[in-house]
Amino acid sequence: MTYKVAVVNASDGAAIAPALYRGISLIGWTPAPGRNYLLKPNMLNSKDSASGVTTDPRLVKAAIAFLQDKGYLPRVGDSPGNAYPGKAKKVFKESGMMEVVTSLGAIYVDFEDISPELITPDGQLIDLVGIAKPIMQHRVINMPKLKTHVQTLMTGSVKNIVMGSIQGSGKGAIHKVGNTPERFGKAIMDVYSALRPVIDLNIMDAIICMEGNGPSSGSPKAVGRILIGTDAVAVDMVAFRMAGVDPMRVPYIREAVDRSLGPESFNEIEVLGDAPTVTKFRLPSSILSSVTLYGHSLVSHYKSPVSFTRSRCTRCGECAGICPTKAILLSPYPEVEVSKCIACYSCHEVCEHNAVKVRKGIIIK
Repeated sequence: MTYKVAVVNASDGAAIAPALYRGISLIGWTPAPGRNYLLKPNMLNSKDSASGVTTDPRLVKAAIAFLQDKGYLPRVGDSPGNAYPGKAKKVFKESGMMEVVTSLGAIYVDFEDISPELITPDGQLIDLVGIAKPIMQHRVINMPKLKTHVQTLMTGSVKNIVMGSIQGSGKGAIHKVGNTPERFGKAIMDVYSALRPVIDLNIMDAIICMEGNGPSSGSPKAVGRILIGTDAVAVDMVAFRMAGVDPMRVPYIREAVDRSLGPESFNEIEVLGDAPTVTKFRLPSSILSSVTLYGHSLVSHYKSPVSFTRSRCTRCGECAGICPTKAILLSPYPEVEVSKCIACYSCHEVCEHNAVKVRKGIIIK
C-alpha cells in the first residue's frame, strides 16, 4: 500500500489558504457526502501559534472555508491539557482561535460540556478510556502542530488526536500507565487504534513549529510548511524526518510499525508537492543520545525530575492538577515529591508560564 503525504510551502499568511487547497488536491481527498466534520486543532494551552504551541488559527480558518465551499458546516473543538469545565473555552479565546471559529459561522464544540463516551480498545495497556463524544460522532480532520516533546521526542498527528480526544483526568491516567517512553508509546497506540477509523484527514501546521523542550516550553522555529495526508502515522513520519529525526526514534511510531497501524517503512510513503527540506530541530534536554538496537535508532532518556522557577510561577495549580501520581504539592509554590514523580512531564506540558524546568537525571533502563 502507498500512503500519500503532501508537503506544501506556506511561508507567510497569504500563502496558507492556497497551500491548503493545493495540498488537498495533490492527495486527491474530498469530504464524504452527508457527513458532519469536526476540526480538531492542537489547543494545549492559551499560548498562540507564533509561540509554536497551538495550531495556527489562519490554517483552521482556511480549513473551515474549504469545507464551507463544499457545503459543510464545520465544528471545531479540542480538550486542552488538564482540561476542566470552562478551560477549553478560555484557551480558544485567549489563543485567538475562538474569533476565527465564530467569525466564519462554524460551530465551537466544548468537549468538557458533555459526558465522555467510553470505548474499549483492544490494547496492550489501555482497555477502557473516555473519549469526547464529538470525536466519535463526526468525521475528524486532525490539525496538529509539529513540535518536539520531552517524553516522546517528537509529537504530531497521532498524539494530537489521542491526547486531545481524552477528556479531563483521563489524560493523567494515560501518563500514569505510560510511565516510560516505551509504555507511553504503547498506550498512545492503544487509543489511536480505536480512533483511527474516524480520522478522514490530517492537516499538520509546520508553519511555526517548536524545538527544544516542547510541547509547551520550547522555542518557536519557522519552517513554513503544511503537511496533508489521510494517514496520521505517515504524516508524522514525513514531518519528523523533515525535523532531522529518524521517525523510528519516536516510541509511538515504532509501536505503530509493529502493529501495522500505518506505513511499515518510509518507502511506502509517496511525498508530493514541495521538497520536504530537512530543518534540524534542537531536541529536548530530556533526550540523552541515540543508540542502535535491532537495526533501528532508538532514544535513551534521562529520568529527569522537574523543578520550578518561582519567579515565573503564578501558583495557578495547573501542574498539581494534572499530575497523575499526585507528586506535586502547592505550599504555596509547587514542590515535587521525587519518589512519586514518574517523569511524565504532564506538568511541563500544561504550564503556560515556562516555570517548569526539566533537569537531567538518571537513565531510564
